[in-house]
Amino acid sequence: MSVTSGMPRPGKFRAPLPLPADIPPLANSAIRERFAQFGASYRWLLLFSMLIGSMSTLLAATTINVALPAIIGAFGLGQDQAQWMSTAFLASSTIAMLANAWAMSAYGPRATYIFGMLMFVAGSLLGAVSNTLALLIVSRAMQGMAAGLLQPMSMFLIFQTFPDKQRGTAIGIFSIGVVLAPAFGPALGGVAVDLSSWRLVFVATVPLALLALAAAPLLMPKADPAQQAEKRPLDWQGLLLLSVSAVSFLSGFAGGNRDGWDSDISLIKFAVGFVAGIAFFFWERRHPFPALNPKIFTYRQFWSAGLVISATGIAIYGSTYMIPLFVQLVQNYSPTAAGIMMIPAGLAMVIGFPIAGRLTDKVDVRWLLAFGIISFGTSAFLLSHVTALTPYWTLVVWIVLSRIGISFCMPPANTTAVRAVPPPLLASATGGASFLMQIGGAFGVNLLAILLQRRLIFHGEHLASGVNEANAQLSYTHVQIARELERSGMPQLPAFQSAFGELGRQISNEAAVYAFRDCFLVIGIWFVIVLGFLALMPKPKLDPLQGR
Repeated sequence: MSVTSGMPRPGKFRAPLPLPADIPPLANSAIRERFAQFGASYRWLLLFSMLIGSMSTLLAATTINVALPAIIGAFGLGQDQAQWMSTAFLASSTIAMLANAWAMSAYGPRATYIFGMLMFVAGSLLGAVSNTLALLIVSRAMQGMAAGLLQPMSMFLIFQTFPDKQRGTAIGIFSIGVVLAPAFGPALGGVAVDLSSWRLVFVATVPLALLALAAAPLLMPKADPAQQAEKRPLDWQGLLLLSVSAVSFLSGFAGGNRDGWDSDISLIKFAVGFVAGIAFFFWERRHPFPALNPKIFTYRQFWSAGLVISATGIAIYGSTYMIPLFVQLVQNYSPTAAGIMMIPAGLAMVIGFPIAGRLTDKVDVRWLLAFGIISFGTSAFLLSHVTALTPYWTLVVWIVLSRIGISFCMPPANTTAVRAVPPPLLASATGGASFLMQIGGAFGVNLLAILLQRRLIFHGEHLASGVNEANAQLSYTHVQIARELERSGMPQLPAFQSAFGELGRQISNEAAVYAFRDCFLVIGIWFVIVLGFLALMPKPKLDPLQGR
């Protein structure tokens, strides 16, 4: 045995670094061990590690949107089948968020994070090789569960590692990943489809996930022994009731136009969803460790900020769904062009989020929220006047305005909501805030899709009612189309008949424009209502334990 073999390796018994003076009192022993290992820079290393992981999982929520036409063509699906890929992701992520607090107390942030990232990578790979709709749905559900499990964890660790005077800034920086996903997801998906195929969409974000997975054992804290000693049981009954309620309502709304709103199957879905939701509420009130603690909603500051959080979820996911769909269906842009349109808006959020986060620590957040709501509402009203000939860059400017509004809604609302509760409810509040945003996005997209379909039918029937021989303008347009077809070499009779088809396409396109306008107008009206609810929000205060 050599002399050096018995010597300690450099760094093995390295003296711990001095603990920063501004470690929050909420920080447990596992967090303090990491501060002793990495010093004051630990909180920032952890923040950027979580940012990478969040971007990888949340990108999957929107990259699939522009790939759906290709998937439908590859598998011969109908819209009623294809929509389950989006519904599975949103529903599973919403439910998984509520299991986060139990997982972290039972197994610790490190084990929970690694499990979530492994599930995401496995789901992505499964989606890339799937050859049936069932496997695609399972892969989307796995991706959604990973995203839902990890998102509230990040907020919890920010409050554990950052002092109160820096939390707004930290949340603003972290929120970049949350909002860049909806902004850049469609562009990434469009490029993947155009360059290769829809299968590439599933694995496009795996490299980011692997990078976050490699950093997790080093930076993520282990389980807190005090929390593990509590041995909190999983509220599986509550999660099951909530799952049944959410899936029943989402499925009922999604299939209402197809099955009939007063059909037996639709009424059964809504009845099951309502009964399960009521049972969930009463079950959570009596459970000692509820998945969604009703106590957090007794704080006025939390539920009033939660309303803005839900509205922000509707804004992000709803507009990310509506705008690429409009420019592809009405203006005939390619998937890549439709996705790239969202990039300037994403850059606006990259700039706006840190600014809003820093201002959250300095001014009354109600002014920030009012500015954000007004900005997004103005953008929605501008989009409610869109036409098939609206210039590309005009749309980009309107979308940028909406993203500026979101930038001044998300960090202030999240920080205000979580600051409202005492330390024992911190994990429940972070999970509840993320739940509100995700469930708002799920039902926002669901209801907007229903409204769009119904308004398409309404405007199509209204415009078609004017198609008759007494309409001189229509007859003139038909003659002009027929003459153009004749000049292109088509015989007179086929040209006369084909002109009706072209005229029908024009009417359908005009109906689509009116339908999209109606949807954007409804979004604008919704944000006017949310602005009124700001009057219910009390003046938020910083954590009294921390001060400024």
